[in-house]
Amino acid sequence: MKIKISALYSIYLPSILLMFAVIFNMQNLSSQQIAVGANNVTMQAMQMQHHAVHITDNLIVSEHIPLTGNLLSGDYILLMDFTPFATSVEGHSHIALKIPCDKGGSPKATVISGVAPRFKTLNIGQAITNGTLDGKGLDLSDEGYSCLYHTELPIGITDLALVNTSNETLNFNEGGYSATVTVHGTAIQHLAANETGR
Repeated sequence: MKIKISALYSIYLPSILLMFAVIFNMQNLSSQQIAVGANNVTMQAMQMQHHAVHITDNLIVSEHIPLTGNLLSGDYILLMDFTPFATSVEGHSHIALKIPCDKGGSPKATVISGVAPRFKTLNIGQAITNGTLDGKGLDLSDEGYSCLYHTELPIGITDLALVNTSNETLNFNEGGYSATVTVHGTAIQHLAANETGR
């Protein structure tokens, strides 16, 4: 029996050892591949994180703002503050207003824009007096009472306000007064410093 067992050891032992060596090398190779694969995944994640710094955040908003109450001479109504965004695409941000006007069609209030606290007067132009509805004429302004204005917003602003520049208190309760603001903006940290507050 001793001869048979030692013969079995001499035949099978090297085969068993070889099999363990192959299995060990395969596991070691797989571990290295997994480690290399994990390093690649980690490297890709780091590259994506690094790239994420350069991805911009955008804001596209259109807001209708009913104007009500009284506005004293020299006082203002904050219409919109879209910080941390600033207008960024020329021709894609604008304001439309229906506000009190004088008999010449000039507004009794002024829109100011900028990056608070630095503002500039926004030229809203003359009243838009005539339009069409289904091909027929439509009065859009009633000079001396209420007028419609529309203008583009400058690039790089974050704040809009309406200032009563008349010498009287403006009553917004009658007349359906309102402002509609449409903004296409980009997060300020992605804009160059000279693009904000122009």
